[in-house]
Amino acid sequence: MNKTYRLTLIAGLMAASGIAHADLTNGPDPYAAGKGFDAPHEAAWGGWSRGDTGTLYAEWDTFVDSSYPGTFTAAPDVGSAGASDAYLSWNSGTFAAGSGNLYSFSVIEQFAANIVGSVASGPLRAVLQFETVGTLADYASILLNGIAPTFTSQTFYDSSYPSSFGNVPLEHYLAYWDLPEAAASYQFTFSSAEHSLSLGQVALDIGPNSAPVSGVPLPAAVWMFGAGLMALLGVNRKKGLAV
Repeated sequence: MNKTYRLTLIAGLMAASGIAHADLTNGPDPYAAGKGFDAPHEAAWGGWSRGDTGTLYAEWDTFVDSSYPGTFTAAPDVGSAGASDAYLSWNSGTFAAGSGNLYSFSVIEQFAANIVGSVASGPLRAVLQFETVGTLADYASILLNGIAPTFTSQTFYDSSYPSSFGNVPLEHYLAYWDLPEAAASYQFTFSSAEHSLSLGQVALDIGPNSAPVSGVPLPAAVWMFGAGLMALLGVNRKKGLAV
């Protein structure tokens, strides 16, 4: 059995069974010491606390909350703060497995994490953290309102994460954007490199950017144009991810 097929089979068994996924529900905790997630009050990229005035936060650990309208959508189940609206959507062919993770046996998986709310004026930092098991993400697909990140990092990686079905890759990934000003809404999009990615957790944080801007910041006019265009296109809540 070749390696690619073996990993696909193992990841599929894991997704279907709900066993041995590295997230809050199934363990280990991605915020635990030595793992890759951070809250903004302790992170080098942060400097604020979740729930502070003028900040936004939403987090998903399982993707089975049917309280949000639509076939391929889920409300944040870990928590949210400052958001007037927050939901995650995915494409047809991707489904919430028995573990609560999102998975597909057959299609490239496409995800859109959406959040709307009032934020502090001035420069902002928007942060996406996500966890995958099995197939890795397509890093070039990571965008916020159609704009590539200012910074990305693989914050934790275990190429042989132990499970009941064998060893599989586990990854925690960070991307953030330094923004000149607020947008009407924020849509973080990313996809799998191929099918058989198991999405275990997604966290969004947006707050004031008190750190020096890394890289070359986008001119405000360019950022607002991209943000406005993505807000206009949006995501169809009843039909899942818009294409």
